[in-house]
Amino acid sequence: MTIGISTTLRNSRLQLVLDAIDDGEDEYNSAHLLIYSGDRPATGEAIDEYDNTLLVNFSLLFPCGSITGGILTFGALVDVLGLDDGTATWARITDEGDVFVADLSVTNEVGSGDVKINDTAIVVGGTVHCTAASITEGNA
Repeated sequence: MTIGISTTLRNSRLQLVLDAIDDGEDEYNSAHLLIYSGDRPATGEAIDEYDNTLLVNFSLLFPCGSITGGILTFGALVDVLGLDDGTATWARITDEGDVFVADLSVTNEVGSGDVKINDTAIVVGGTVHCTAASITEGNA
């Protein structure tokens, strides 16, 4: 059987994540949701430039989101243009100083990814729309 955590504790743990993302932000600098192709590296490990291509760079709002019921839901993201051609497979969140915070899964709108975008087939200059992005704490 897996551990069950109270909603209050789940929300508190997620507040630490939100604070890490928003760390150091102001009206001129923001955290980023970076979407890559290729295999996701081990948590927090350097990105392999031969296996992973940066496809999309979303700037996160400040504060980056809100927490309810053990789920950190990111605020609406402004559409961006694809930076390179490739298939989106995973995402990394960094704070405004480009320090690693979290890695997430990416799918299209009907998938079950943490980050959902209009299409995982990214093309240079094509519009990328994030329909949803969230982090769900255990047993939420």
